Amino acid sequence: MTKEKFIENFKLLIVHLRDITERFCFNEISENYKFILEPSDWNIREYLSEEENEYLKTWKKIQNKELSFEQVVAFFYKNGKTPKWADCNIYLTNSEKTIIKIKFSREFKEENEIYYTERGTGPFKAVVVTSSQNGANSEEKFDVNWKANLDKQKTESIVKKIIKIFK
Repeated sequence: MTKEKFIENFKLLIVHLRDITERFCFNEISENYKFILEPSDWNIREYLSEEENEYLKTWKKIQNKELSFEQVVAFFYKNGKTPKWADCNIYLTNSEKTIIKIKFSREFKEENEIYYTERGTGPFKAVVVTSSQNGANSEEKFDVNWKANLDKQKTESIVKKIIKIFK
């Protein structure tokens, strides 16, 4: 895959992701996009090449960091190869920005081996993360920020427990 084609697919994914998310969620989605990358796992794997396993160090350095579109392209496009798949969902949106979380395969493949090419967005796929608690089984639209809010509550709870231990 050419870099130009990869960028075109990535841009199309963002359009699809915004459209599908707006159908299910009531939030206003900012067009100031940031991205968080999450590899499919965090361990050395035999089926991965030495280079793919070595790249794990890079993934750990940028874990939970907000990246720009251009940074994602730089991390994901390597000598004509891209991740085999990359599932994308809007994790958080507010008036300032929209954070898209990208969970991806650590296998980097040629175009004929990547997923979602028939959709024109390969290796990217648009996903709306739902929960039965947020109305996913009803006709109501829900808050796309539910997972980010839940993660924030968990973090705050852990911090409170740590502070309590050291008091």
